[in-house]
Amino acid sequence: MFLHSLLLMVVYFFLYALLGWCAEVAFAAVESGQLVNRGFLNGPICPIYGFGMVAMLVLLNGWTHSIAAVFVGGMIITTLIELIGGWLLYVIFHTRWWDYSKMRFNLGGYICPQFSLLWGVGSVILVMVVHPLLAAPLRHLPLLPLAILDGVLCAAFLADLICSIIAAAGLSKHLKHMDELRAAIRLSSDRLTEVIGSNAITIDALLDEQKLQLTLAAMEGRDNAAELRDQLLTLAARAKTVREETAALARHRFFGAGHLLRAFPTMRSPLHAESLAHLRQALTRLSELRPRKH
Repeated sequence: MFLHSLLLMVVYFFLYALLGWCAEVAFAAVESGQLVNRGFLNGPICPIYGFGMVAMLVLLNGWTHSIAAVFVGGMIITTLIELIGGWLLYVIFHTRWWDYSKMRFNLGGYICPQFSLLWGVGSVILVMVVHPLLAAPLRHLPLLPLAILDGVLCAAFLADLICSIIAAAGLSKHLKHMDELRAAIRLSSDRLTEVIGSNAITIDALLDEQKLQLTLAAMEGRDNAAELRDQLLTLAARAKTVREETAALARHRFFGAGHLLRAFPTMRSPLHAESLAHLRQALTRLSELRPRKH
């Protein structure tokens, strides 16, 4: 029955998205020694694995008993999905969520032959070993329970997707704020050089009340001091806002924008490269300062 098969495919999507998430978490734990909520979404799924497995089950139907066909087909299908997914995320958020630029023969940093071969091996294991075991009991589920299960899973997925998109947009907005603040600080530093012969104003200096007051005191009685004083006070207020936003990101280790930064350690933002690097440093410092339970 077509409808039953379609509903099964939805279940398979979420099942393999969950297994893919488990694999990513395990890989990150081995690599970094920490448990990290991997993936774009907040929930325990990586949709790219779900899409890849469903695509293989549909496109390789009739070839699933051939190791060569599953290996080559799986390698091509999953690599294309990874390429399209990475490109779409970059177009939408102007951010490279994963980056294979350091791998030989990579294509734009989105895909590389080393991981494509790994996807091929994984495809053989999943399609020929894992899937028959998992699919056998699921095929006997009646139509109504399947429909209800799919409805619940799709609703949760949609809610998570919306929240994750909002978080990614918030991260982009935060990086933009940091860039704007940094540019304004550089401009004021140049003017400060003309007034008191100093260009030592940084975000850290603006956030240090003592250093800020010393700088303001050194400007007293000089030309254009009043205007520049107002600018520095405005920048100090903006710097505090950025610090508060950064602290808010640091508090969310498994959800929101903070989760995205930890889930994608090779994330790159060509438009905000400097701000992204400083944000990672700030998150690391704040994490180290977080009180630990004994």
